[in-house]
Amino acid sequence: MSKTVEVMLVKDYYHLGKAGQIVKVKAGYARNYLVPQKIALPVTEGMKKSIEEQQKIIQRKTERQKQQSLKIKEKIENQRLKLEVPVGRDGRLYQALTKERISQILEEKFGIKVDKHSIELDKPIKSTGIYNISLNLPGGIKTSFELEIEG
Repeated sequence: MSKTVEVMLVKDYYHLGKAGQIVKVKAGYARNYLVPQKIALPVTEGMKKSIEEQQKIIQRKTERQKQQSLKIKEKIENQRLKLEVPVGRDGRLYQALTKERISQILEEKFGIKVDKHSIELDKPIKSTGIYNISLNLPGGIKTSFELEIEG
């Protein structure tokens, strides 16, 4: 029978739960992956008090992230961003627009930093046109803007 241990999640981890939760996992998973990746901390009797404080810190951090996300949402929601890029004769871009490039464009045009993992884009944009770009911001805030690509 496998031995389980309790760990407190430091970050949201989609398989296990939200930051601040105490979950039971197999000892090897905690020891070899969760703790070294700083996703979780092992729970001991002496840590109960520090866990409560850690949960308060995580809650304040989450609230700050949510406020920052709301500010970003106000700036870009329902905006249309025009971008001129070099294109070939057939209207295809010489260089595809990836999540990373869109993140750089948002920083240049709006002065906001958005993590490339927050941008929902199925595949890189390779042709001109109007695209609806969705953002999944920290704190559960969702927003979108239109990206018009011209040659």
